[in-house]
Parts: sequence; structure tokens; C-alpha cells
Amino acid sequence: MACPHINDVTLLGKLAEDPVRRALPSGFVVAWRLIVDRPRKGSGRRVVDALACATYEPSVIDQTPTWRTGDLIEVHGSLRRRFWRPDDLGIGRYEVEVYEAALIAVAPIPAGGNQAP
Repeated sequence: MACPHINDVTLLGKLAEDPVRRALPSGFVVAWRLIVDRPRKGSGRRVVDALACATYEPSVIDQTPTWRTGDLIEVHGSLRRRFWRPDDLGIGRYEVEVYEAALIAVAPIPAGGNQAP
């Protein structure tokens, strides 16, 4: 029996930095990195991954202006490999192309931090 291929990613992590919006000829893209804990093995130290995410979805793009570094975000998407040069030595990386996202918790304001009035 043939098994279908699945490329479905769900992440829950903290924003490493504020999202960045860029204009493209076809519209807009917003990119960010999520810091996601790896499962701990035994009583080992904390290990994390910083995973690149990007979206072209207007419904997700509309949410991102309120996101700030340290916010807890849940994303759903697919893993993609992006290339910047079309030859055999092409530069590329993996990123999660996000089609759904939600702000789960706002990062606490650091002690002594300024709050908007």
C-alpha cells in the first residue's frame, strides 16, 4: 500500500526578533525566527533551535505588526527549501512557509522597561 507524502509543520515558540515585512513584485512577505525548545534527554541542559518562518498569507501578514520579540507564537505550515542562486553551488536554506498563525502569549515587559501610555 502506498503511503502519502506529508509536509505539515506545527511549531510553538518564542519570537527571536520582531517580524520583518518586505515588498515583492507579487505582494508582501513577512519573515521571522521562532526559538523552539528541543525535547530534553534525561536531565540534560536546555537545547533550542531558531527556525526561520515566512508567510505570504494576507490573514497572517495582518497579525504580525503586533508581534514583538519574546511573544509566544503558534504556527502551522510546510517546510520549504529556498535557493538564491540557480547553479549547483546555489545558496539555500530551509524555512517554514506559514499558512496559519496565532499569538498565544505576549512577552512580559522587562523590569525597568518602558510601557506606552
